[in-house]
Amino acid sequence: MKVDDRIFLIGFMGVGKSYLGKKIADQLDKAFYDIDLEIEKKAALPVNEIFSLHGEKYFRDLESDIILNWEADGIIATGGGIILDERNREFLKLSKHKVVWLNPSWEIILSRIENSYRPIVLDRTNYELYRLWEERQTYYNECADVIFKGSDQGKLIDIL
Repeated sequence: MKVDDRIFLIGFMGVGKSYLGKKIADQLDKAFYDIDLEIEKKAALPVNEIFSLHGEKYFRDLESDIILNWEADGIIATGGGIILDERNREFLKLSKHKVVWLNPSWEIILSRIENSYRPIVLDRTNYELYRLWEERQTYYNECADVIFKGSDQGKLIDIL
């Protein structure tokens, strides 16, 4: 089975981009990259400190700089907000590499994020998070080559 050399995973926070990304990278014997970790390296700060010290715009600018200059092959877990910047959406849409939207149900996502310490979650109600998720659906759909609604890594590998 031939799998693309580079696969971008997109989706809202809590969908499993990092978790599934690591699992399928191991199974496919590919490198795994997490854009949030790349941002932390570049800023020399953890994500929550980047948000608290410099704000979301600074974080998003770092995120865009990293994705727009990405060259390494492997499985790449992007941040949930990667699709907010039009340049990033264009990059993903025009990329010759596969873009997979991990899109489980809202209930599954909420169960994973509602008690987390993610900067985007901390000051929002569950309803506000739902609206944020809803607003981003169009952007994820616009960029995706494949939409995966499950959480079974075996099924995801089958469709890659």
